[in-house]
Amino acid sequence: MYGEIIAIGDELISGRVLNTTSTFVAHKLTLSGFSIKRITVIGDDMADIKECLLASLQRCAFVIITGGLGATADDITNEAVAGALGLDLEIRQELLDKIEECGHKCDVAAGAYLEKMATLPRGAEILDINSHAAGYLLRYKGKVLFFLPGVPSQLKAHMENQVIPRLEDLLGAGQLILYKVFKVFGLGETEINQRLETFEADFPDVQIGYYPNFPEIHVSVTARGDGGKKGLKSLFEKVCSRVRQALEKEIVAEDQDCLEAVLGRLLLDKKGFLAVAESCTGGLVGQRITSVSGSSGWFECGAITYSNEAKAQILGVPREIIEEYGAVSKQTARRMVAGVMKLGNVSYGLSLTGIAGPTGGTPEKPVGTVYIGMGTPEKIFVERFLFPGDRQEVRMIASETALDWLRRYLKYGTHIPGYRPASASH
Repeated sequence: MYGEIIAIGDELISGRVLNTTSTFVAHKLTLSGFSIKRITVIGDDMADIKECLLASLQRCAFVIITGGLGATADDITNEAVAGALGLDLEIRQELLDKIEECGHKCDVAAGAYLEKMATLPRGAEILDINSHAAGYLLRYKGKVLFFLPGVPSQLKAHMENQVIPRLEDLLGAGQLILYKVFKVFGLGETEINQRLETFEADFPDVQIGYYPNFPEIHVSVTARGDGGKKGLKSLFEKVCSRVRQALEKEIVAEDQDCLEAVLGRLLLDKKGFLAVAESCTGGLVGQRITSVSGSSGWFECGAITYSNEAKAQILGVPREIIEEYGAVSKQTARRMVAGVMKLGNVSYGLSLTGIAGPTGGTPEKPVGTVYIGMGTPEKIFVERFLFPGDRQEVRMIASETALDWLRRYLKYGTHIPGYRPASASH
């Protein structure tokens, strides 16, 4: 069952706003068994909207249109749709009442704006009268059109609670689709492909995809078939098991899970707490950790010790160590992780100190040089890395390497990090 997505907004075609909504919509539809053949992004232009909509209706069974449903002058989707399909516009009183209920002040100026939000093409079926935006459904010559707000949070609620169930009712369930994502770190795309290159030949009903999502590579496994196809689930699970065997320790997470959440569960199993000392990453590791719900159950504290004085005062790194070996050194990284573990009174620690660039590098310590320390109840390990990329990429890959190193240690008992260091010393 084929469909198309049309995303409307000058902010999208100018690049001011990233079009994440179309990606979300396409992914949700695909997982529900509906195939998307085309995604089109157009600006707030009446003629373009009409032309694009009519062309889509010639090609597919349903269209998802996002954006342009607000109250400002550039929100023209409803007018364009009504003109393209030959429909009158009408104020929907029940929608206007609900908008006013939500706390809008109805003076003369505001009233016109609120009426615009409640003015829909005749025949529109409001998807959720209690939502913050007037998403609606139109049926036109046997085709189904969904008009959704462009605000991501509002759109997501409409897709999950309204669009998918209604599409299934109106057009029937799509194909049976089984889908899994393996998040891989420490291997390049070419090496991953070499490990899995025979899979599609061995399993023609299963599709393998490779998608860089820096600093990880995401490997997708997709199996498609009708609901009655025998053995599809068994085949899918067999392939997923083979992928796990082929990529082994390099899989840091699966599906919606993330590396930091996986690490957290491992620490909970060990009844351990973690403390982190950061310099060049500037709190990025701590931010990733605290983005995980429940991280207070395994994360004790973080210290952003950017200056040499902060390293000395907060973490107790001896000034003579910094003066002799430098802030970016094996010796300083070791003292940083020891200091933060003492500060937090924890059994596990991480430290990062390096040169993210673009300035500050030397022939001995070029841009991208980062020392990472990992503290455990048994020993402190330190590795030197030379990471590629710009400032933000160096910081991101350093944070990933630190978190993954501790994950590997807790899960496999190895003190060797997954990312290949330029040189190493313990």
